[in-house]
Formats: sequence, C-alpha cells, structure tokens
Amino acid sequence: MMLSLGPIIFGIILGVIIGSQIKLKCCDSNFTWTSFVIIIIAGIIIAWQSGNYPFYTDLPISTAFVSALIGIFVGKLLFARSK
Repeated sequence: MMLSLGPIIFGIILGVIIGSQIKLKCCDSNFTWTSFVIIIIAGIIIAWQSGNYPFYTDLPISTAFVSALIGIFVGKLLFARSK
C-alpha cells in the first residue's frame, strides 16, 4: 500500500486558500457546529462515492477531496476574514 501524497498536499493547499476566504460574520449565512458536522459527513460520503483516482490503490475514498475538505476547515479557523 503506497499512499500518494501529491493529491493530498494539493487538496490541503487548495482547501486552506478557499477556507481563508470564508467570511465569518455575514448576515445571510449562519454556520453552527451542527452544520459543520453535516458538511463533514456529506463530504466523506461524496469522497467515498467518488472513489480514488484509477491508478491509486491506497484507500477506497478520494483522498484529494477529503484533504481539501480538511483544508477548508483549517483555513477557515486560521485565516478567516471577519466582515
């Protein structure tokens, strides 16, 4: 089992960039802890159904999608803009 780090690193970098652009205090969206849990569960289900890239055989889920999802939350927590 060989874990390919390219899609994971690219997904985390892209997720952190996208997550850093999320505005925290916007009147039209209200994210609670429950909504974050639902987004994570839905993201894992989507990654499971997407499967891995054809020649990657490390995990049965899309590692790039999961790492991008993690990167979005990390970027939001570390660099989120407030407006």
